[in-house]
Amino acid sequence: MKPHIRVLGIDDGPFTFARKRCTFAGVMVRLPAYVEKVAVSNVGVDGADSTDKIMEMVEQNRWGKLLHAILLDGAALAGFNIVDIDGLYEITGVPVITVTSERPDNESIGAALRHHFEDWQERYHMLASREVHGISAGDGRLYVSFVGTDLKGAKEVVRGSIIRGHTPEPLRLAHMIAREVERSNR
Repeated sequence: MKPHIRVLGIDDGPFTFARKRCTFAGVMVRLPAYVEKVAVSNVGVDGADSTDKIMEMVEQNRWGKLLHAILLDGAALAGFNIVDIDGLYEITGVPVITVTSERPDNESIGAALRHHFEDWQERYHMLASREVHGISAGDGRLYVSFVGTDLKGAKEVVRGSIIRGHTPEPLRLAHMIAREVERSNR
């Protein structure tokens, strides 16, 4: 991996089902920790607009040609507003890597989707169609899925973005910003 690549971290803030929208943040970091740009938007709670909203963020900020990868904290924002990582990669041309601290429980996720959504099969397919890989990262273990790169590339991006602990810095910053913006909107 080249030194000082640019990675966009995307994460949402806290939300309640009583509210219709949830804040999410995008933080472009030149690895390992130089913040170059921050953007904030919102998505529907349990909606279906997360992929479009992330694409808008990338396009409006003209980040596409600068980015080496997009890191997502999980494959959904605001509950089950699932990101179509294949579609996001196809349109942006930027590899997309989902990162979680626990292996997703696809059986429980499928049951919840079946119970709450008419389009549960489509949502489930977007979540469960990618293989999840456990990797050692920082001082812990993370689980990644990806499109537009291979396992070696995903590991390099994730490990190269960790300063301490085991959370990639772009995701840590995106979460902090989204949380504070959401808190200020209450």
